[in-house]
Amino acid sequence: MKKYFSSPAFHQSRPVLLTTFTNKVGSIGLSLVSILLVKKGVTTAEGSLVLSALKTTLLAGSLIGGALSDRVSSRTLVLIALLLSAAGLGFLPFQSSVWLILLFAVCAQFAEALLNVVQRILLMDLVDFAHQKESLGWLRMVANFAQIFSFSIAALGAGLGVAPLMLFDASTSLGAFFLARRILPRIEREPAKGRGLGGGHEGGLAPKSAFFRCALVLMGWSFFYELFLEGGSGRMEVLHPGEGLHRFSTMMILNTVLCAALAVSASRLLRKSWDAIAYGLVLTAAGVLVAGWGIASQAWVLGGSFLLSVGEIMIGAVAQYTLMRLTPADRSAGFYYSLGITLMQCGRIAGAALAFPVLIRATSLLPYTGLILSVLAIQMLLLWSLKADVERLA
Repeated sequence: MKKYFSSPAFHQSRPVLLTTFTNKVGSIGLSLVSILLVKKGVTTAEGSLVLSALKTTLLAGSLIGGALSDRVSSRTLVLIALLLSAAGLGFLPFQSSVWLILLFAVCAQFAEALLNVVQRILLMDLVDFAHQKESLGWLRMVANFAQIFSFSIAALGAGLGVAPLMLFDASTSLGAFFLARRILPRIEREPAKGRGLGGGHEGGLAPKSAFFRCALVLMGWSFFYELFLEGGSGRMEVLHPGEGLHRFSTMMILNTVLCAALAVSASRLLRKSWDAIAYGLVLTAAGVLVAGWGIASQAWVLGGSFLLSVGEIMIGAVAQYTLMRLTPADRSAGFYYSLGITLMQCGRIAGAALAFPVLIRATSLLPYTGLILSVLAIQMLLLWSLKADVERLA
């Protein structure tokens, strides 16, 4: 165990890991916005406006975060995002006007989107190239374990209502802000040689098209994951009224524990990024198909979830690292990286949008199957075109 935590990757990334864990222990708040809207008695149109605005903010926050990181230090952006998160979640549950609910919810969502981009860029600025892939594994492990704590706290405090849970989330963001001010090192806007998004490009640069093709491959994976995340829970409730939430929660807890436990080990063991992404895509597609067709049976759902989890572990071990290695290494590197993250978010939005027609309320799962197989085929074609670039740089 001592050897496990003595790696250079862990020591160099520790300030970011501690900040992330402190903030992510409270990460349920934004998921409660729809419940808050119902309790406030907003109309359907008003509720749709708020939820749509949050999805738009997710995309805008990612793009703005990347663009700002090219001009402002990532440490400063992390501190700003943590303060925005604390303010947004702290004031949100006490608003009676839908416009004020919208304002503070957008503030909190923007902070989350900003953090999603700049904390990884900060990690790249702090960690030597040779240890960056493993450091991203540590970040995934810490974030997943923190979410397990967050889910547990939410389950225990569910009877208290929305406001205490949102206030708890705000307090963790504020605590993370004060911790980050103390432990995050100040860095130059230009990171040290061998660090940053372009730190490993001595062997030559990949064309910009390779970066966007990689982002499209990962967008397809995000589409699979969100389609089943949103659609699976809804279809379970349709087939098992009153039990859907319990069944789905059990599945997701097992998924999160497995991904957290194996994140670092996978980043160390999976050295061939192209192979890991290819196998991960196939396993993810197989998982959502098995779980989708067998959703009436908890055993089949768990089997599909296991395939999905293994695919997620393989993709997670190398995907962000690969995207970062393919990011054009110029003064707009942060913006390019944020474009990749935004494309992945578009996959999530598309998956959520199609969850009802192709899975939750579907009378036949043939369109669902055809959609999964078609997207997988496109992904594999794009990935094949990336083989040389990925094997050279990642």
